[in-house]
Amino acid sequence: MSLSASPFAQERRTHGLKIAVAVWLLLVSAIAIIDSVGLSRLTEQSRRSEQEGQLKALNARVADLAQQVDAFRQQPKPASQADFVAARQALDARLARVEQAQADVAHTSDVQALQARLSVIETRQQQARSAPVASTVHRRIAAKPKTLEPPFRVVGVDMRGGERFLSITAPAATSLANIRLLREGDSNSGWQLQAIEAHAALFRVNGRTQRVVLPGDGQP
Repeated sequence: MSLSASPFAQERRTHGLKIAVAVWLLLVSAIAIIDSVGLSRLTEQSRRSEQEGQLKALNARVADLAQQVDAFRQQPKPASQADFVAARQALDARLARVEQAQADVAHTSDVQALQARLSVIETRQQQARSAPVASTVHRRIAAKPKTLEPPFRVVGVDMRGGERFLSITAPAATSLANIRLLREGDSNSGWQLQAIEAHAALFRVNGRTQRVVLPGDGQP
């Protein structure tokens, strides 16, 4: 009786083990499929979030460039007016497309095209800015500043209590009785003493620096 029951029990155990292994494999496969689907969704969400961030940043750059173009158009004599008009028209068209695309996620190709267009507009804008600045600098270099004569006569440098003073008097004065002493920072007739050098005194007048040679020294 026990000999006939043993093979049957073994067969039942083997069959149960096979069923358990099959169920375990099904569970592992289901978990792997669920993980794969979840990972795919997370990847897609991350890609969409990144593209939406790029789109917002590009929208901000487009708005800023549009304001700058408007500011240049309001100047009395804007440089390259035709270029700015064309750029403004292109920006208006691009803004319309961006507003239309805000409901959907922008494709990578569209983002790259928009970046290239913005780079072209920024390059034109920098060229337009540099042109008038360069001409202004050239005119400033060409025009030599006029040297102003002080409304007083520099007598020399005095030392009082270890401090240096600049001695000045009236231009037509023949006596040294009316000598006035100036320390650095003092002013006379709109001329403010900035510094006392070894051979000259530096004054600030009308927003400019003037160098007055001390008596007995020649121009450098």
